[in-house]
Amino acid sequence: MSSMQWNQETKTKLNEKVTTNILDMASLARQLVRSSRSNELLAQAAKNFSCQEQIIQNSANSLTKMQNITTQLEYQESAVERSMSTIDDIQDQLKTIQR
Repeated sequence: MSSMQWNQETKTKLNEKVTTNILDMASLARQLVRSSRSNELLAQAAKNFSCQEQIIQNSANSLTKMQNITTQLEYQESAVERSMSTIDDIQDQLKTIQR
């Protein structure tokens, strides 16, 4: 379950960073409008923001993939645990047969 908590913490941190970036971009946009080269700088800020959007999307996709991998690993862990209990049963049966 700690991996699920880690995933949730990672998502929360990512959401916080995205929110911070958006607020920073809004603040930057306000400053740019006030400046003398506002159109040029605003265009550059919009370009940078659109680049960030792709990075954020890639991060979200990576988190989804990591969550799927975590789920698969949990299933595999359960299968290994079941196999281990079966091995113990088989060893007990072999000991009984050998007696």
